Amino acid sequence: MSATELTSENLYRDPYPVYARLRKEEPVAFFEGTKEYFVTRYEDCRTVGSNDRIFGPSGSPDRPEARVMGMPNVLTMSGEEHKSLREGIDQNLTQEAVRSYVDKLTRPVVHRYLAGLKQRGAANLTADLFEPISVRCIGDVIGLTHTPNEMLVEWFHAMAAGLQNVSSDQAVWDRLDQALADIDAQMGALYERVVSKPDHTLMSHVVSGGMPDGKVRSLSEIMPTMKVIILGGLQEPGHAAANACAGLLLDPEQTKVVAADPKNHALRAFDEGLRWIAPIGVTPRVAAEDFTIADTKIPAGASVAIVMGSANRDETRFEDADRFDMFRKKRPHVSFGFRPHFCSGHFLSRAMGEIALEEVFHQLPNLRLDDNREMQAKGWRFRGVSDLPAKWDV
Repeated sequence: MSATELTSENLYRDPYPVYARLRKEEPVAFFEGTKEYFVTRYEDCRTVGSNDRIFGPSGSPDRPEARVMGMPNVLTMSGEEHKSLREGIDQNLTQEAVRSYVDKLTRPVVHRYLAGLKQRGAANLTADLFEPISVRCIGDVIGLTHTPNEMLVEWFHAMAAGLQNVSSDQAVWDRLDQALADIDAQMGALYERVVSKPDHTLMSHVVSGGMPDGKVRSLSEIMPTMKVIILGGLQEPGHAAANACAGLLLDPEQTKVVAADPKNHALRAFDEGLRWIAPIGVTPRVAAEDFTIADTKIPAGASVAIVMGSANRDETRFEDADRFDMFRKKRPHVSFGFRPHFCSGHFLSRAMGEIALEEVFHQLPNLRLDDNREMQAKGWRFRGVSDLPAKWDV
């Protein structure tokens, strides 16, 4: 099997050779594994992503998202229903709001995990640092302050595996169902708490934000959306930071620059990491009518995947696109999706990632890759550096 063949195995292991071939030879390709059209070029992705009238959100019960998160959710809604729900979600995630609390939320957590690592001199920075920071901070924002990190990590790993379970492995479904049962139990208890006593948690905002005074959304109404938030929110900031850190450590010169002045370079590095490896690699749509793009007819009713992970590596948009380069000419990437479904948490994710990278390069002297272990990355709907073996001076 060629490494560029469009198969679930190739995509999960390393999708970028597949995407490069598709952009060149078959920019809109039907993937039998998920029964959807892959749109892989940057401009074509923008065309589809910005045309909500023709390419609206997919609420198909046959999609893996329906099995994992449930329907309808914020990603499948449109019009006033979507606008009202987003009002609740976005209430405490504006740039101004995030600036008011992100340092107090994030920096103490980063310090705590770094304090436990510093004397070890070596670690898998993804599993030992960036993932725990991400799930703890976002868990606290949601309102899951008493849910252990290990359980939050298991939730998003089980859900991400379910979304990519093209072969319908029963063990993957069993793991997912256990995670969903845990989520339902804990979110149900949190729902009861915020209905009786509203607070500043994201859960409370989703329950009542954008609703008439005195009215709240039911638990069944919001649970699919909360599962979307749990999956995307818990993992994305941590994996984005890990991906950026991996890109830096693969280039000793860029590592030196950041280590010498982490405060001034952390955000630039984080943003390049988002482009280089999009943590959320695909967003689904459905065609409302026949549409021809890149000489390919997409029929009405067909499922369409906007492949952000490919668009961000499009060589016609980004020079030397496969290389991590935080000094490249700044051009917008598409890792946060497209309006009106642009990621609600983009301000929070970038601010958290900036703080995490700043502290890591500030507190771990001579941070470098551990040559005794190989760096590992996996996934395509969700992709991240799962094993980031690093060493530093103690």
